[in-house]
Amino acid sequence: MARVLIVDDDADIREGVHDMLAACGHSVFEASNGAIALKQLTSNCIDVVLTDILMPDKEGIETIQEIRRIQPDKKILAMSGCEARHEYLDFARYLGADAVLTKPFQPAELLEAIGSVLSVQPRKEH
Repeated sequence: MARVLIVDDDADIREGVHDMLAACGHSVFEASNGAIALKQLTSNCIDVVLTDILMPDKEGIETIQEIRRIQPDKKILAMSGCEARHEYLDFARYLGADAVLTKPFQPAELLEAIGSVLSVQPRKEH
């Protein structure tokens, strides 16, 4: 099973996703913003980062860029439920997210996305 870091400023979303992933046997870590997530990445062995886009302190786009800089092969799933989610998610994918999810999503969608990104070969530097 995977070690997943959930990054979202909404505690209810973090808790719901945490419970869903833990019930499937995944190890789950949590962060309420990108700054905390980056600290988690340096202190824990994480396979996949699931990050919201709009958050206080360090939002998802900045977080994706920073993760790509320090851990280029880290698997990243971006998620958003905001009004302009498609534009934000397209931008997140452009900047390095391996996959994107639109909130709300079903448990099966999340599990499929995690499985999909984990089966992809590491990114190649150009």
